[in-house]
Parts: sequence; C-alpha cells; structure tokens
Amino acid sequence: MEEEINSQAEIIQNLIDRYIVNYCFLLDLPLEIKRIIIIASGSSYNAGLFGKYFFENIANVECSVEYSAEFSNSKFTNYNRDTLYVFISQSGNSVDTVLSMSKVAQRGCRTLCITNNVKSETYKMADYKFSIEAGEEFAIAATKTFSASIMMLWILACKIAQNKHINVSEETKNVYTIPASIRDTIENVENIDSAVKLISKQEEFSICGYGYNYPLSRETALKIKETSYINTSSYPLGEFIHGHFAILNKSKVFMTFLEEDCEKFELEILNKIFSTYKAKSIIVSDSWDDFGCDCLIKIPKCQLKIATIMSMIVTIQILALKVAIKLKRNVDKPKGLSKIVK
Repeated sequence: MEEEINSQAEIIQNLIDRYIVNYCFLLDLPLEIKRIIIIASGSSYNAGLFGKYFFENIANVECSVEYSAEFSNSKFTNYNRDTLYVFISQSGNSVDTVLSMSKVAQRGCRTLCITNNVKSETYKMADYKFSIEAGEEFAIAATKTFSASIMMLWILACKIAQNKHINVSEETKNVYTIPASIRDTIENVENIDSAVKLISKQEEFSICGYGYNYPLSRETALKIKETSYINTSSYPLGEFIHGHFAILNKSKVFMTFLEEDCEKFELEILNKIFSTYKAKSIIVSDSWDDFGCDCLIKIPKCQLKIATIMSMIVTIQILALKVAIKLKRNVDKPKGLSKIVK
C-alpha cells in the first residue's frame, strides 16, 4: 500500500502527458451530452462523486451517481440516448458493474468506462473507453487507482467544457504542477502522527466534508474501515447538524476537511460543534489557521483546485496506512477482504 501511494505522482504525470497538450484536452467524446449518470461501487463510487462535482461545476452538465448493484437491480426502463452512462471499475470486471453496463448497452445507450484493465469486460463493451494505466494494484485498499480515476474524470469534465466553449483556464492553469504537489504532500504533510495517535484509540468516529470534501470524507471512512476495522461514518457537513451530530455526545473524535478559502457556512457549523461537544477535533487543511481544532493535519499549499484534491487524497491514504500499522493490522491483506471481480 505504501509503495502504491508513493507511485501516484508518476501515474498522474502520465495521464497529464497523454491527454493534455498546451492546455488542450485530446480525447474522443460525444459532442452533445445533456446528462451523465455515473455507475460504480466502493472507492470507484466515491471517485464518481468527485466526477459529479467536476461535470456539474466545470462542464455545466447534470450528473448523478448510482451504486452498480442498485442500478443493475432497478426495474426502471426509461433510458435516454442523450445521456452518457459512465462506468468506473478498477478491475473492469466487477460483477454488478458489468451487469449494469450490459443493461445500458442492450438499450442502445452510449457507454463510457474508466478502468485499470484494458482486457476487462467493461473496456470491451464500452463505446468510449479510457484506461488509467496505473499498473496492477496489489493492496486491497484502492489508492493509486482511486486518484487516477478522479484525475481521469477531471480530464473528461474539462474536455466536455472545451467542447461547449466554456473557458476552463482557471481550472487548468498550473495543471503541470500537480505531480509535484503530490510529492510535496507525501514528503511534507505535518502532524499526521498526532492524528494517528488519536484515531488508533477509537472504536468509532465521524468524518464530515463540504462540497468536494464530502466524497473525500467517504473515502477516508472507507480506507480506515478496510485497513483498521474502525467503525467510521461519513456525512456531508451541512447534513451532519440535522440530528446526526448527537453521536458526538458519545464519540471522542471528530474529523473534517477545510481549505484556506473555505466558506463562512463551514466555519459556523464547526463553531457550533466545538462549542456544544467535547469530542477531539482533527482537521485536514492547507491553511496555517488551526480553526481552534485539537489536531491540524497541514498539507502544503497547492496552486490548483484539482491539485489540492489530490494532496488531500494522498494525505488520507497515508493516515489510513499509519493507523493500520499502529494497530498492527495486515494492511495489504485485510481480514475477510478481497478484490471483487467477475
């Protein structure tokens, strides 16, 4: 797992070199896309939630995300040929994802796959296909395939935006600095051992995030569950205050993500939590302000939103790895888990 975390800068560099030339995105996509439905499971589902933000905020395309198993079991039949169905699967052979793609393809709708396996069923079936080329992932917990899938989704969103003549210069400036930002984070993230000490003593705790940081909170919870068997729950930050945060009467740790340019809304919620409950707070941030928390995991400042997202991702992967090692778990072979493939 550690080796695969450390390989991510090179993998992201390869995707940039392959698909971006002089800030132009070179890949084949349909010119008319009215709606996107992303279908995936596990970490790929969490990557899809990032994709939803990318497609809606960058490309101005309506997007929803569905679990593969639920989609394949649905009796809904109103498939729309103006919709692009995007399937994300590291192996490309996950049973529920393959069934879902077959269902869509049989109805003559357009399909696109993002996978790490060009020999897979989804890659063979898809109308539009993109390999993240991350190399075989041996650790059970997805790391490099997760970040590469997110990078691919961001590239797709930028390409759709350019096809629609949307100016993406603010999104893409300094794009070539992303690999360096990942390396910088791996080498220089601060206070992560203090957070490990807090988390490793817990049987359960909550993680929240707002906007892009919500799917990040979900992936953090999944990584810690998979590697350390700690019962972690994730919530959108705004939803958390609608009754859910009563669990902080019992929980001893609360974790969230804040960026230097965070919104007033986020700070108001945190102040309410801090003033009401005694749970120890962990915040992952690129800001020098500790926001009054008990433990600030400080990541280096990045020059681009997608670079900050990648740095946050790398940080939570390192955190999960270190917590598992602290608890003496077999991080590469968690008990009872395996890659789910056909």
